[in-house]
Amino acid sequence: MSSKKGGPRAAPGKSFPRAKPRAPAGKPGESRQPQRETGPQAMGLATPERPEAPAAGPTAEDRAATIIQCAFRKLLARKELARRQQEHQDYQELMEKLQREAFVAQVRREQEAARRRQEEAAAAERRRQEERLRGARLLEAAFDGNLGEIQAVLREVASLDTVVSVLQSWDLSLTDAMLRNMEAEQERRAQEAARHKEAEAQRMNLKVQQLAKEQQQCHQQLQQAYCELNRRIAEHDKCERRGVGLAELTLQAIKDAEEQVDRLQQEAQKAEEALALARLELREQTEEAEEEVPGLKCQVSELHDVLMKDVGDRIRADGRWPLVIDPSGQAATFLRYQDTNYVDAVNPDHLRPERIRLALLGALRFGKPLVFDLHEVDLFPAVQQQLEAVQPGLAQELLGRGLLEQERYLSLLRPTDGPEYSPNQFQEARLQHFRLFFVTKVRWPPAEQLQVLLPVRVQLPGGGL
Repeated sequence: MSSKKGGPRAAPGKSFPRAKPRAPAGKPGESRQPQRETGPQAMGLATPERPEAPAAGPTAEDRAATIIQCAFRKLLARKELARRQQEHQDYQELMEKLQREAFVAQVRREQEAARRRQEEAAAAERRRQEERLRGARLLEAAFDGNLGEIQAVLREVASLDTVVSVLQSWDLSLTDAMLRNMEAEQERRAQEAARHKEAEAQRMNLKVQQLAKEQQQCHQQLQQAYCELNRRIAEHDKCERRGVGLAELTLQAIKDAEEQVDRLQQEAQKAEEALALARLELREQTEEAEEEVPGLKCQVSELHDVLMKDVGDRIRADGRWPLVIDPSGQAATFLRYQDTNYVDAVNPDHLRPERIRLALLGALRFGKPLVFDLHEVDLFPAVQQQLEAVQPGLAQELLGRGLLEQERYLSLLRPTDGPEYSPNQFQEARLQHFRLFFVTKVRWPPAEQLQVLLPVRVQLPGGGL
């Protein structure tokens, strides 16, 4: 058969099977059974009239018809198979689609159910939390005796079972026991805090004392360095006047002494800053007043009104002579160039008893201030000592203003003082203008000085010190 007919081709060298005898012609597609022979022929017996003849094979047309029928049946089978395969594939795809849709629907239902359960749980937790808070508020208000808060809680949740159960189960004995425990715990904590605070204050006090000793040592060393510098300057002046020709050596000695003073000044400044910080911590521990140093405060431009004129009689009313605290040194410069008797406390020559006596007498005689410049060294004890060297008890009388009463200042006169210091030269009007000032660069003077003298803190224009 040709390939166009859909029949299979025969392989080379192979023969098709022999076809059966063609059926009699009839309707298309109708198969007919061959008529059965009867008699001896049907039994395969020979008869005289019909001798036995050899059987004939299928014809070419029979074989062609067989091939066509096989090809047609194969074609129909393939179409049926393809149709069934397509139906099976469509069925599987439909099942998969339905399964996916069913799975998505189930997931959404579960998510919605989980969301509802979560919301219900959150709402229940909020209700429980609100109930606990209300119960805690009610108990706390009851412990504190806050009737207004109790009424507010009752109005807010008065119908809730929680509050009803709290009120019904209220045990007054338990409340009293809790109150006693709370008071005992508060007292214990207060005592513990007080002990801790006291121990910390003691520690800080010891630290302040140690730093104060270190500062005092620095001041003593600085005072000795100043004395050495002044001696070197005096030696240089003597050599210049005598013309000895040792100016180069004396100048080098002065330079070395100045370097020593500068180094000790820096050490004293560091010691003062450390002491100031320690005192600040101590004040914070002991909860002292906010004002760091009692007394007066003023600007540099106000020094004349505050010190010279005593506007408002603040100094006279206090009764103590001023201690001007000015780390910048501007107050010392201001007083040095006023009409004052200026004593440089770091200069040993200025602290000679005779020079101090004459400076004090001159200030009393002419009615002007006597200024002791302490610089950044704690030289107040040294000044007191030199005043006592002038006359026993002079330091106390001068600081307490007793020297100005009943002409007791006349005890300072000596026969060699000259007529300008005769007793009749001291007038009351001039004595009223006498002032005694101490000037220091130390930011935190010792407490002993702050008790004896009136602190006057000089503030710089920017609010700094």
